[in-house]
Amino acid sequence: MKQNIIFTSSFLLFFLLTCASLIAQNPDADTSKTEKYFDGFHLGISMGVQNIFGGAFIDNLDVLGQKSGFVTEFSAGYRKQLVNDRLLIGAELQFGITDGNLEQIDTRNQMEIDYKNNSQFGYGVNIGIALGRKKKILLYTYGNVTKRNFDITITETNGTNFTQEDGQGFNRYGLGLEIPVLGNFNVKAIVGRVNVDFGDLETNIDVDDKTDFSLGVVYQF
Repeated sequence: MKQNIIFTSSFLLFFLLTCASLIAQNPDADTSKTEKYFDGFHLGISMGVQNIFGGAFIDNLDVLGQKSGFVTEFSAGYRKQLVNDRLLIGAELQFGITDGNLEQIDTRNQMEIDYKNNSQFGYGVNIGIALGRKKKILLYTYGNVTKRNFDITITETNGTNFTQEDGQGFNRYGLGLEIPVLGNFNVKAIVGRVNVDFGDLETNIDVDDKTDFSLGVVYQF
């Protein structure tokens, strides 16, 4: 299923890039007046795969589990077009519903670890440029701070278990593409990575740099 999601998402991103290229090449001579397609408040929803990881602290080791999981993310924010409406800056809040459950084995003690997560929260900024004669293509970069909380159950070999709570905070960054399609509705595609710092904690694995990818719809007020 994950391979199908990634394949479909990649195909749709290619389709959006092709549409964007065709719009940019449209020889529309009337450039005296342009509509601001990305200015003001907006609401959005996106779906895709994200890098999900959580940790359990056992015997001075942060035992991590990780996967690429499906996330549906809702967003709200404000953007402003500046410098002849070409430059865009904005801020955004996100709330995500995640397929965030993980499993891992602590091989030192043969303990089974279940990490339970179904939501995330984030906030961030984006900076972009409006392209094309009518400035109908938005290419932007984003930087977000995201937080996920996990309820952790650790089961020992004798069947007894104990629980922990874990909060993973990390940075997300990447590139986005957005174009208007109908009325106030825009479509967008996002590709990104994560950056996480565990400080002085020793971990069982290094967090793999898996790619985040999502497709979404934005309503621009």
